[in-house]
Amino acid sequence: MADLPESPDWAPGVYQLETSDPVLGGPDGVSNQQAKHLANRTSWLKKKIDALLDGSGIPFASQREAEKGANTNKPMSALRVFQAIGAKVVQATTSAPGIARIATQLLVKAGTNDHTIVTPKALAATFPFRGIKVYSSAGEFTWEVPPGVTKAWVTIIGAGGGGARIAVLPGPSGGSGGGISKKLVDLTGVTSVAVKVGAGGIGGKVNGTNGTDGGISAFGATPWATGGYGGRIDGKGPEGGYGVDGDETSTIGGGYLPVGTASNDAFIGGAGGGGVSGSAGVGDHRPRSPGHGGGGRNGGPAPDGADGQVTIQW
Repeated sequence: MADLPESPDWAPGVYQLETSDPVLGGPDGVSNQQAKHLANRTSWLKKKIDALLDGSGIPFASQREAEKGANTNKPMSALRVFQAIGAKVVQATTSAPGIARIATQLLVKAGTNDHTIVTPKALAATFPFRGIKVYSSAGEFTWEVPPGVTKAWVTIIGAGGGGARIAVLPGPSGGSGGGISKKLVDLTGVTSVAVKVGAGGIGGKVNGTNGTDGGISAFGATPWATGGYGGRIDGKGPEGGYGVDGDETSTIGGGYLPVGTASNDAFIGGAGGGGVSGSAGVGDHRPRSPGHGGGGRNGGPAPDGADGQVTIQW
């Protein structure tokens, strides 16, 4: 017994056996026409289903159609979807909108990449000095840390020492300048910091008196800077103040010795540390630069030293 031959064709109809049809078998026999039509239709359906399953029978969109995005009848493969997105979403430039990759902190610091964008946080970390606060009057203060600030560059200057006063040899020296301390301070988790600005030392007001020392300036417990020392009447010049626990430390400078004439029969007081309050016989003008020492005087009251200063940059 043989099977009916099948062909994947979709017949427009299924043959109906008539009462007058003879019983006739075989591939073309009238008695097998109904079964043959149904078998052919079944074969046609199977071929279509197999084509759908393996993709060979699906009219996928071409690359041009995918990139154009106008056809609503054809599906797209994963490749065509990628190509369509690539055609519409492009790299942003200075003149054209598009997508852009966010730069890493290293790229921001290098400053050589022109195809990425920078976030405000990355920019702030690269250029931290976007604000400044200066405390230049003697006293104690509280600095409130601005939101988002985790580091600050702090410059601390101790107050200057007052100048000495004496009318006889060996003469009066100037007060020395305050110390300097600079540091990048970590403020993670800190909301406020105590700030102290030292007061300038008092200059000698009556004949035969030394100047007094300048006060300490500080940012929190550390770093800090000592004040300069008062001018002296014993022929010696005071050394400058010094910075403590800074990334950089230095001094405004020591107090200067009295200045005599070429014949050594007269003299004037030495300059204050830093040199703003210069050598002179009279004049009690206080130096205007923070931390500078007052000059020594032999003919009148000596100037006070300048107050210190604390500068915060973030």
